[in-house]
Amino acid sequence: MNPGGYGGGGGGYPPGGGYPPGGGYPPGGGYPPGGGGMPPAGGGGGWGPPPGGAPPPGGGGGWGQPPAGAPGMGAYAPPQAGYGPPPGPPMGMMGAGVPGIGQRVVFNGDGGKLFGTYLLFAVVPMIVAYFIMGIFYGIGMAIESAARTGGVIMLLFSLVGGLIMFAGILAASVMFANKFYGFYFEALQLDGQPCQYTGTPQELAKVMVINALLTTVTCGIYTPWAIVKTKEFVDSKVLVAGQPGRLTFHGDPASLLGTYILGMILVYCTLGIYGPWFANNIFAFMWENTKLDGRAYQFRKDPGGFFGTYLLTLILSAVTCNIYYPWGICTILKWEAERVA
Repeated sequence: MNPGGYGGGGGGYPPGGGYPPGGGYPPGGGYPPGGGGMPPAGGGGGWGPPPGGAPPPGGGGGWGQPPAGAPGMGAYAPPQAGYGPPPGPPMGMMGAGVPGIGQRVVFNGDGGKLFGTYLLFAVVPMIVAYFIMGIFYGIGMAIESAARTGGVIMLLFSLVGGLIMFAGILAASVMFANKFYGFYFEALQLDGQPCQYTGTPQELAKVMVINALLTTVTCGIYTPWAIVKTKEFVDSKVLVAGQPGRLTFHGDPASLLGTYILGMILVYCTLGIYGPWFANNIFAFMWENTKLDGRAYQFRKDPGGFFGTYLLTLILSAVTCNIYYPWGICTILKWEAERVA
């Protein structure tokens, strides 16, 4: 809110005090312009400024501004500083500037644009990785058939092919994730301000490789820590309105561990039906631990409302061999943004 009431600082509406600016109507004080008095009945005199204030009973004096130090109630002139603001917030502006549900976060990503990124940086590299592994496997079989080494050659070539495939899938995952973050934040507005992701694949690879190794070694228990580490890194690489360091994440992975383990068990036992409830818990954890300039966000859970979006994404992605996946992801991200306050 501007200091001083319904306008810029300085008191009154509009800025500067009184209406119009400068005090009184019209400018200069009194009507007509110049502060002159009413001519006496019967003529004799004009509109000039007599030296008095309000005429006392019986006549005398005028309607102009009284001399300095004049006694009494003063003249019928406007206050020197105009009509200042009433105490408290201006009427009709209660809560102004505090966005509600669906206003603080806006996502306008397009599935068609994401599809190109998905195809080029996820699908094609993985196909190439599987193709190379198949080549090594075929070469190993051919040599083994000719040399008959008891499967040694076949094992060696299979291992090499498997390592190449794993490296290719990991590289594709890193490249796609980095491009996805760029796409996501380019389409995101936080409190009406544009965002930009500045992370590089090399920086993200360090985080993802360590997360993958520790998650594998701990049989998935490290997953909450992996989620938090990734979110901390990504948010640290986001510019909000061109400024770094404004978006921060403060989540505690230990507090997410119980939610994650229970969620995975229930998703598995219900054949995925619990997915919307689990996803809403993750959304809430992520947003309620995210701050912009120190101001936290809130997420309104709605698993029942999310169920249709979730189910449609699963079905159409399966039917179209994952071609619908980018459109489904964008629909989910829009649904999520609309419930953040």
